[in-house]
Amino acid sequence: MKTNAMLVAFLLAMAAVLPAISLPKLSQQQGVPSIVINEVAWAGTAASPTDEWIELKNNTSTDIDLTGWTVSWGDSDDRKIIHFVLGQAKSNTTEVRTHILPARGLLLLERSDDTTVKDVNADVIFTGALRNEGETLELRNANNDLIDTVNQNGGAWPAGTTNSGNVPYASMERINPLTKDDDSNWASNNGTVRNGRDADGNLINGTPRAENSQKK
Repeated sequence: MKTNAMLVAFLLAMAAVLPAISLPKLSQQQGVPSIVINEVAWAGTAASPTDEWIELKNNTSTDIDLTGWTVSWGDSDDRKIIHFVLGQAKSNTTEVRTHILPARGLLLLERSDDTTVKDVNADVIFTGALRNEGETLELRNANNDLIDTVNQNGGAWPAGTTNSGNVPYASMERINPLTKDDDSNWASNNGTVRNGRDADGNLINGTPRAENSQKK
């Protein structure tokens, strides 16, 4: 009994002397994946409405190997699937130039060829159109686990514009990459903060491989 009383007294004394330990605050919303689909140019560019592109973002401080991962959309009988298989053509994947998404980095997927964003090199070149009426995009890992989505409800795109928009051919940008996919977390490029040029040399109303204009 005496030994137990001495131990309790010692622990209480140590608690009074040592500073309180505070747990680190979570900067990322619980359930948000390490990799998200960060931007979608579903309407193409002023050079061509078929010059679509997609951007992925790594939310972590570690490089991530995407080998075996996929980005997909469309109906079951006409599913478009981009496979991260280095150097190999497969399904809707024409070329994968890198399958490593750098820490805090961005990966650019361009449709058809590398002139979609003329002055920014594509990391992946794919085929297959995104419907202007809306699609649900899915990002899955090598185990086929669903990691992230875009426009999960399958309705009209929550942001982005065609040639008739106030900012024409504006990309659809994720406002907060640390927040889950939700219509309220997407906005159209503001036409002021931009990056890259299209196949005809026009400034793109989007930010391929650069921070989004609407980022918070």
